Amino acid sequence: MQWGFINGSPNAQGHTYQLAQYLLDGQSKVDWNLVNYQIAQLGQQRHAKTDEFMDVVSEVSHADALLIGTPIYWSDMTGLLKTFLDRCTMVARQFDFTDIPVYLLVNGTQTPDQTAQGIAPAVSQLCEFLKMDYQDTIYVDTSKVVQPSDYTSALHKQQEQLHTFVNVR
Repeated sequence: MQWGFINGSPNAQGHTYQLAQYLLDGQSKVDWNLVNYQIAQLGQQRHAKTDEFMDVVSEVSHADALLIGTPIYWSDMTGLLKTFLDRCTMVARQFDFTDIPVYLLVNGTQTPDQTAQGIAPAVSQLCEFLKMDYQDTIYVDTSKVVQPSDYTSALHKQQEQLHTFVNVR
């Protein structure tokens, strides 16, 4: 089973990436750091000199399971991830996403009930539209979980959940 990790952070090696590496440690996976791709805004594709969206989404459609990660920016997902997800709605008939399990990783310095209330419902709704299998959201308070040395105590349960999920499928 191959995991795919979509990193919506503008910092390709930041907290979101490091948390995902911990959660998927030992699993076969492919990473897509969206900041490393030229992905035009919805409706602006024809004006873009380069648009790598179709290449990325084609690879994503072949993943056995997905972990989508985003830091919280101004109470929401990053613009990089929002653009990517918006564009996914336009290719639902071109790619088969049916039953791909999706986990969402959201990290920030406030609790989810204070910010980011719309991220999980938006991703869940997109998964329903694309016929994906939305599983769960993993929230990480990065004011408490700061260094990789903090990950084991804070995320061991979630890591086991993802590893167990792989073994069951």
